[in-house]
Amino acid sequence: MIRVVIFLVLTGIAAAGAVWLADRPGDVSVVWLGHRIETSVMIVAVALLVLMTLAVIGWSLLRFLFRSPDLFALAMRERRNRKGFESISRGLIAVGAGDVRGALRFSEQAARGLPSEPLALLLLAQTAQLNGDRAGAEQAFRAMAERGDTKLLGLRGLYVEAQRRHDAVAAQRFAEQAAQAAPALAWAGQAVLEFRCAA
Repeated sequence: MIRVVIFLVLTGIAAAGAVWLADRPGDVSVVWLGHRIETSVMIVAVALLVLMTLAVIGWSLLRFLFRSPDLFALAMRERRNRKGFESISRGLIAVGAGDVRGALRFSEQAARGLPSEPLALLLLAQTAQLNGDRAGAEQAFRAMAERGDTKLLGLRGLYVEAQRRHDAVAAQRFAEQAAQAAPALAWAGQAVLEFRCAA
């Protein structure tokens, strides 16, 4: 509503200006390089308006041309991110459905498109677990445990993998690291308590 009012006010001002110029006819005379040009004030006003419009359009085109490499790079990065997140989404669905081949394909695509994305690491670990690749899963969980944003998820994965290979010492170490990092974490506290009771 406000935009409509502003547009109507600006249109009214422009119309009032045009009427004011039409009511006050006059001549403009310019002598330049030995040539004399005579015209009315209205034509000069229209010519100035056209020149200003062309100048604004030209400036906008120049800005666009100078910014086009950055805009192109931004568009390519957005496209790569979108494809990477699509791969992560489809990969997690494939893992949930038990489709090993699909999970492997989407995991590779996600790792290429978004190598530092935490969800890509999670997909890699889940795909390795689904494929029976315990070493690959452990490597992905170790990479997660080294990052601040996925540390607890990585430690949980390492704990589960240590339990699967019946390595109680490693499982206890990972549970203690997780309990130290987040004391309110239920699984870590329970695991540490069980290990200490067993000892």
